[in-house]
Amino acid sequence: MSSNRILQVGALAFVTTIAACAKAPAEAIGMATQAEDAASAAGAVEYAPDAMHAVTEARAAMEAEVAAQDERMAIRRSYDRAEELAVAYQQAGERAAQAAADGRQAARTEATLMIEETKVMLTEVLTMLDTAPVGKGSHADLAAMRIDLEAAEAGLLGAETSMASEKFLEAKTGVTATRETVANVKAAVQQALAMRVR
Repeated sequence: MSSNRILQVGALAFVTTIAACAKAPAEAIGMATQAEDAASAAGAVEYAPDAMHAVTEARAAMEAEVAAQDERMAIRRSYDRAEELAVAYQQAGERAAQAAADGRQAARTEATLMIEETKVMLTEVLTMLDTAPVGKGSHADLAAMRIDLEAAEAGLLGAETSMASEKFLEAKTGVTATRETVANVKAAVQQALAMRVR
């Protein structure tokens, strides 16, 4: 075999080796995807939306780099940067999962406290309503207030049902509306009592 032929074969072998090695980092991408899936399963979309947005951005950056390298000639491809971005994507997913766990626990604690506080407030207002003096024209007002408090009791029950289902943000939303109703009735009763004193 001539020296030129040997060089040609050697060069072809080198190019083939380089082309074979220049592949997207499938393992790193797979691990990063698993991290994102774990974050989603942990409730990051709901409890840590900012962290989950960072995961989405990291994935987009990695996918753009992989696509850019895929379009290059095989001999010129390099997925080193794509692998770095895959690692960053994985880390973002892991941070999102932790943020989701923290956010979930915080929502549970806040919702639990709000429900207990609202129960106390509701009991207080019911007592005020029971002891409120009844005068001319007040029957309809008191009846309307009792209807509002019955709705508040139903709202509390709904919030507790959400808690039991571990829907903590839903529970917070529900109990927030219930607290507002109870607070409004309390203010109305206090105003009525003040007017009676006069």
